[in-house]
Amino acid sequence: MANPLAPLPPEPMLKPKKPEADARVMMRRILWPMAGATLIGIAVGSMPLLMVGVIVWTGWAVYYVLLTRVLDPRGEDTPYVNQHSEIQAMVMRGDAAGAARAYRGAIAAEPGNVVACEQLAQLALRELKDYETAVWAYHQAEQRGAEPRRRAGYALLAVGICRDNIGDRGRTIVELRKFLERYPDAPNADHLRAELAELKARHFEAS
Repeated sequence: MANPLAPLPPEPMLKPKKPEADARVMMRRILWPMAGATLIGIAVGSMPLLMVGVIVWTGWAVYYVLLTRVLDPRGEDTPYVNQHSEIQAMVMRGDAAGAARAYRGAIAAEPGNVVACEQLAQLALRELKDYETAVWAYHQAEQRGAEPRRRAGYALLAVGICRDNIGDRGRTIVELRKFLERYPDAPNADHLRAELAELKARHFEAS
């Protein structure tokens, strides 16, 4: 089933804090050498050295203000997307099964990790042809999604796999019914209700 919703970009997660040795710390560490060089210039009465000191101190002050007030390299509140490049490298090496296990581990370890759910679903669907895992992963993404539209998109993808890949009409009916119960105002709800009615009619005829 084609997903009528627009493609959904990966959800951001909060970036973990960087270690102590970041740009701010490095800027502070050069204070003492700069101060020492300035004192030497004053002691020896070297005008060129003092001029260099003034230029360096001015540049340091301007950059430090820019760094701490504008650039903020810590980025503790800046959203970013963890693309799990190390797991993707496993896929590139041909270890798709190992990558699937690694994605499951990431999902279990990080309750808000929607990206791992998405990538596991795509890997299971395209590479492993493990459709049950793909449905599970999209349901996990649905549970973790922050926006109703995103959650609806994941749920609809699971419906499509049950219908088009697994080919289980009864399960498709169940998934579609749950979708409409959870997202009755989805943009394509009327079309899906008509499809659900048609699937039910075929299912009962066959039984």
